[in-house]
Amino acid sequence: MKKVLICITAILMLCITGCEKWMDEHIGRQYYGFNNNADYGISLYSLVISPNYTNPVIYPDTTLPYQEPRWIIDINPMNEMGIYEGHSSMQEYYADYNTDTMSLFVISTYTLKKDGWDFVRDSYDILQRYDIGVNEFNHTLSFPPSEEMRDIKMWPPYGTYDENGHRIEQ
Repeated sequence: MKKVLICITAILMLCITGCEKWMDEHIGRQYYGFNNNADYGISLYSLVISPNYTNPVIYPDTTLPYQEPRWIIDINPMNEMGIYEGHSSMQEYYADYNTDTMSLFVISTYTLKKDGWDFVRDSYDILQRYDIGVNEFNHTLSFPPSEEMRDIKMWPPYGTYDENGHRIEQ
């Protein structure tokens, strides 16, 4: 009996770990991609990535939270990162916060590691902020912003960075 239970458990574990697409469709996880097209590392912070149910900063407030978030995603240069969200739709997730827009912050990984969260927060030392409407999560996001993203509300405005993520002198 013990061997049968071990075999069944092993088969279930293989199915669960090997059937990510099935889990996404049947358990309701949503996958969103983010491309780092810059030639340096970036870090992402948003309520989508790091929910803070006790003290959320909700759009139109675009400040960074006082306490360093538990989850900040680091993306190496010229890489893509997948973000999984447990709700069955982004509409459901936004509804939980009673909003139709959320901010996603792009921060220099180097600055964050060198100077720390307090410095980044107090000086608002962010590379880019996207204010993403509930219906704008329908394509892969990127830094620097792609042509496809030009109509998403962002600060600084579209066209501030070259294709490698360096500021264009105006």
